[in-house]
Amino acid sequence: MSSSLMCNFPAPSFKLEQTIVSDKSTIYLIQNELDSKKYILKASSHQDQISHLALQREKHFHASLHHENIIQYIPDLNLSAQNCDFILMEYASFGDFFNLATDYNFSDEKLVRTFFHQMIKGLQYLHSHGIAHLDLKLENLLLGQDLLLKIADFDLSQRFEDLELISKGTTNYRSLEVKDGNCRDFFAADIYSLGVCLYTFFAGAFPFLEDTNNPVAMPFRYETFIEDNSGFWEENQLLMDGRITFSQSFQALLNNMWAANPHERSTLEDIKNSEWFNQPTYNLNELKTIMKTMFASS
Repeated sequence: MSSSLMCNFPAPSFKLEQTIVSDKSTIYLIQNELDSKKYILKASSHQDQISHLALQREKHFHASLHHENIIQYIPDLNLSAQNCDFILMEYASFGDFFNLATDYNFSDEKLVRTFFHQMIKGLQYLHSHGIAHLDLKLENLLLGQDLLLKIADFDLSQRFEDLELISKGTTNYRSLEVKDGNCRDFFAADIYSLGVCLYTFFAGAFPFLEDTNNPVAMPFRYETFIEDNSGFWEENQLLMDGRITFSQSFQALLNNMWAANPHERSTLEDIKNSEWFNQPTYNLNELKTIMKTMFASS
């Protein structure tokens, strides 16, 4: 394992199971041979200054976060090395919601709402602690063995009181002010991205595409949404070809979450008071039955 990481650290009880992805840091699935528990290990070399700082930022935020809808940081297992930094986290065995939305049909609006409630709980916890995520996307929403949604990846997160935005977000998930680098209301930027996550999870496609020079992108343009809102929803409904229906309450919720003026976007309390949010959800036992059937049929 140490050769794969190019790090020399004493971890005789761990074995490397899989390399998940290599991006800003290297991510591994590892198993503790003492109790067979699996974990996610992020590692970054001190030589890579950008990934090193990102991992330090993530570790800083994780140390103060304890919530069932936030990926759990494991501080007890002291992994250290002279030339590398590590962060150890719980393993969300069902993967991320982008792959779930790709592999399964989430046309059940009640099921989508159930997971959206969990998104809101996790984000409300973050915001109540003065932290904005600033890179909310389906790839950063994970599903744990307990069937609870977990918000992950805090390497671009910032405190509410920070004066300068460091995040550029992710293409097609980010608000215009994040894309343009002039975001002043970090929480409102999270609300916008959360709305994109909700739509994309339900519809299986992005509501907007940033490549506005491509004529195929119509009607997936934010400008279309703003200038011809009813036309935007009518066209998107036709593209669903009867698979799902965008109810009026669903449209109203997203219209408010995607307001062009960040100060006019819904707050978390507005979302929780909305008509769509307050329609039925599944309890945990019902959710287990539904997801077990869904996974078994794949």
